[in-house]
Amino acid sequence: MVRQDDMILEGVKAVELASLCALARGEPVAKGSDMAPLCAKGWVELAGDQPIITLTGRTLLDHPPTGLR
Repeated sequence: MVRQDDMILEGVKAVELASLCALARGEPVAKGSDMAPLCAKGWVELAGDQPIITLTGRTLLDHPPTGLR
């Protein structure tokens, strides 16, 4: 099992940022497993089955890191 601290230390992956951008546009995320890293890193919270982008997630969308792998 991956701990939350480990997930956060992995940094931002291009696929995670793409999923976060899709959520911001109101598009569904392709797989439920794509949501797990976003929640573990604190970028998205679930209210029932509705994903809500957190302040941290919004900040990441507004100021994406450079040099993504």
